[in-house]
Amino acid sequence: MNKPETTVPAGVPDGFQSFAPGDDFVRLIGPLFLKLEEDGPRIGLLLEQRHSNPMGIAHGGVLMTLADMVMGVGCGFLTGIRFPHPTISMNSDFVRGPKTGTFVSGKARIARKTRNFVFCSCELKDEQGEVYLSASGVFKSPDPDKLPAHVVRGKPWGKN
Repeated sequence: MNKPETTVPAGVPDGFQSFAPGDDFVRLIGPLFLKLEEDGPRIGLLLEQRHSNPMGIAHGGVLMTLADMVMGVGCGFLTGIRFPHPTISMNSDFVRGPKTGTFVSGKARIARKTRNFVFCSCELKDEQGEVYLSASGVFKSPDPDKLPAHVVRGKPWGKN
């Protein structure tokens, strides 16, 4: 298995660090980058040629995967459980197609949390604020009593 990249390439904005989730599928599109901000984590991706469709813009599946990660990680920040929050449903609207070389990032906005579910949304934007994708989703909050022993629990990320 390859080690996650630890350096941040040109084109990734200041403050972002490599982020290697424990998800083999997501690693296929990465590397992803993380920036912990006061109100939650921002997750981003530097778009490469391999992320493009035949029209030369980011493939919709790549953007949807990034939005799914943005919202899932945001749920973990809210609940303090650093373990997958499975996607129950997800809706997305493609606003504009980002080109290769664009750094696209997003942060989850939590609308509501119940005992079992987290309802959230996000927008994927470039550094100038151009919106490329708007998404919303419902995520299953893991039952803390049924988590494996190795799972990190506690206060939200960045607030430990």
